[in-house]
Amino acid sequence: MKKVLAIDLGASSGRGILGIYDGGTLTMEEINRFSYEPVIGEKYTHWDIDFIFRKIVETIKKASEFHDIDAVGVDTWGVDYGLIGADGKLLEAPIHYRDPRTKGMLEAVCEIVDEKSLFESTGTQLMEINTIFQLKEALDVTPEKLKATQSLLMMPNLINYLLTGEKFTEVSIASTSGLMNPVNKKWHVDVMNQLGLPIHIFPEIVNEGTHVGQLLPELGLKSIPVVHVCSHDTASAFVNATDDAYFISCGTWSLIGVEKNEPALTETVRKFNMTNESGIDETTRLLKNITGLWIIQELKRDFTRLGKNYDYSDFERLARDATPWQYIINTEDSRFLEPNDMIKKIHDYLFETNQGVPVDDGALIRLIYESLALKYKETLEQLADVNGKPLNKIKMVGGGIQSKILCEMVASATNLPVEAGPIEATALGNIGVMLMTVGCFDEVSTMRKWLKGFSDVVFYEPTDVSGWQAQYEKFEVLMKTVIS
Repeated sequence: MKKVLAIDLGASSGRGILGIYDGGTLTMEEINRFSYEPVIGEKYTHWDIDFIFRKIVETIKKASEFHDIDAVGVDTWGVDYGLIGADGKLLEAPIHYRDPRTKGMLEAVCEIVDEKSLFESTGTQLMEINTIFQLKEALDVTPEKLKATQSLLMMPNLINYLLTGEKFTEVSIASTSGLMNPVNKKWHVDVMNQLGLPIHIFPEIVNEGTHVGQLLPELGLKSIPVVHVCSHDTASAFVNATDDAYFISCGTWSLIGVEKNEPALTETVRKFNMTNESGIDETTRLLKNITGLWIIQELKRDFTRLGKNYDYSDFERLARDATPWQYIINTEDSRFLEPNDMIKKIHDYLFETNQGVPVDDGALIRLIYESLALKYKETLEQLADVNGKPLNKIKMVGGGIQSKILCEMVASATNLPVEAGPIEATALGNIGVMLMTVGCFDEVSTMRKWLKGFSDVVFYEPTDVSGWQAQYEKFEVLMKTVIS
């Protein structure tokens, strides 16, 4: 019997999931779950790394009280990083990717490395939150921090360092940075040199399934191995992917893609602003990163501030009771990426596009779900174009699939059946890689076949396809609308 502990950190919460494998079946036990909020400082918005790390140590300690743990594996969101100084300590808490410091940095970088060359070099979707654009701001505004930096560690690798004292960069998280060569899966030194980045601060890139080190004794924990899983949470979720379905990992963000053997660096991929990220067993995840349930989450916070303490089941009920197809928003409009005042931002967008304003909460909630489903359809059509062939179903995973109305809308909008599950896909992929690392599976294919048979799924079939197609035609017109 093997017992492994997945530390799975998302954009707003973390969890520790224990996987107990008896040679055939897997039991998953939630050890701990905790939430966190960004810390707004005088100049930057930071992650509360001290709180997060305390909760991780607490989670390992809880699991160790009753179990002999064979391995710990950490996955997190992408793009963010911590800077380690010569004394081995963080120079500051990692800056949150939603901090507005990167505004204008995409253009600034592309003045040095033109957009087409940057894509051909890194294969990465151009989003201002990417590490490359964060570092451009650091070069311009706080160069003294980079001069004082001995090592730059992406978030899961920073957690691993705090746990073990060892510094590595795992390949899947490196691929979110916009600084990795997608073909040889090494740091792209030419791009770094063109930007003037200090190359020596970037640790060696290693594959998933290798050991990081042992837990440090000063943490007061047992000596447990920490291993490299697919440490970008989307890469861990994609461990559950199949080659006959489009894959959607749905949470705060929605990652929509397919798994390929080689990166896709064509002009069409660049035009669609898709990305090539590294996946398990040297595969490439060709995907697009779009807004997921972030707008819904922000809307819920807005309602709470107004004294309306809805939970997500209330959202489902209110959305179902609302009249369909009254309004559409472009969920990728830049205003929706920043926190706070989401109701006002939606109202402003609808006013600017001459659509009127929802008169009740249900209509406001429903338009977000409908707009997301239409954006999924657009993205899947683009994927079918670059993939060379359409696929005949969708596999959705992650916390977002708890929204039955969203799953129903995605099936109907795309006219494709949806297989929804598992919810804890990221933790399950994390656990699968650890079990392989500790000797439970000889090959990735064997492990993935086992995972496929393990997962509980719910199936959704398309309905009212013609109605959704008519709405999509309106959506296409709106996407061409320029808002001044």
